Amino acid sequence: MKIGIITNLIHIDRFVKSEMAFADSKRWMSATGGNTGNTAFVEGVKKIVKADVVREVHWGDNPEQVKKAYDMLIICCANQIGAHVDLGTWADRLKAFDLPTMFIGLGAQSNNVGTHPEIPEGTKRLLALTKELRVDSSVSNIITRGSFTSEVIETCGVDSNPFGCPSQFISTELNVGQKCLEHQASTKHFRVLTAAGNPWHPSYVLEKTLVELVNQYQGDYVIQHPESLIKLCLNEGSTIDSKQQERLKTVYNSLGDWETLTSWFKSHGVLFADAQNWMLYSKRFSLAVGPRYHGVALPIQAGVPGKVIAIDSRTEELSSTTGIPFVRYKDVENSTSEELINWCKWTQEDANNYDNIRLNNARKYTQFFEQNKLSYNQSLKALSEQNTQ
Repeated sequence: MKIGIITNLIHIDRFVKSEMAFADSKRWMSATGGNTGNTAFVEGVKKIVKADVVREVHWGDNPEQVKKAYDMLIICCANQIGAHVDLGTWADRLKAFDLPTMFIGLGAQSNNVGTHPEIPEGTKRLLALTKELRVDSSVSNIITRGSFTSEVIETCGVDSNPFGCPSQFISTELNVGQKCLEHQASTKHFRVLTAAGNPWHPSYVLEKTLVELVNQYQGDYVIQHPESLIKLCLNEGSTIDSKQQERLKTVYNSLGDWETLTSWFKSHGVLFADAQNWMLYSKRFSLAVGPRYHGVALPIQAGVPGKVIAIDSRTEELSSTTGIPFVRYKDVENSTSEELINWCKWTQEDANNYDNIRLNNARKYTQFFEQNKLSYNQSLKALSEQNTQ
């Protein structure tokens, strides 16, 4: 079997190998598809897929060459169902590629779970096409990030499987939740890794508390998006326009004037362009917390407990489906840093719940792979077979 994987990353291997240390914010955004968290679910897909050939395919590749080179395509999906993006170009290209196609990790974007987003006509056309791209017409070829997304695309007459993001299987450990609990108990120097949010989102009120966590608990501020924060991290503050500067000064007013603010980001802003280094760095910390799902999910995969502050349907759905403890941001926006830390600490129940959900999702993933005539790696097999004897 020869598998072509389509991602939203742009020449990421070359970027990590030879460009990253000196790349500017524009290149960082391009390489990581506009959000460094994208590297997590791409890593997750590549980690579990097994085939004779697994290579990247790009949307602009010659369709005839793609058809000759591969037996099947897998698309690493993100939160692409909603008014914010029209996937009509996907439909056009996949029609041209004309290969059986799997869609893994598809998510819907809405302000809250229960409120269905508007779906553009091009996206509806893509969803209809997915049925034609199945290996077996009676078997769904879509894994979504959760039940909400599956409910949304069901309105378009497309069935799917709400099994969660593939990043939950990056670790080869069987009991990641227990590892997190052990890490929490053994920590001698308490440090907090914070996943920075978005200063243009209504949840920006959290950032003051997250900054306090960094300052009080020897932390760092992991940035995924938007580009303005990437610029601050890379010492490009002078290239940020005045309107954006004013917004940033308002959100981060506790840091002081613009010069002090930019200096703080230089010291505490952290970027990652690959999941492995992200997870390795996470091990230096006791806890992870923030409104970015993958900013918490990757430390958990590394055995560091964390909790998500859900700011929309996407973060809530991802957390719920994969067993990561979460709270809606409205419920903690007035909490102190100490209160937030106490809330973040895992209990035995948190660890058990995470491991149980991950085990069940692994079994569902293996069943999906088998039904779609895909092979999967030993690590996923071992996890899915745990406690079955």
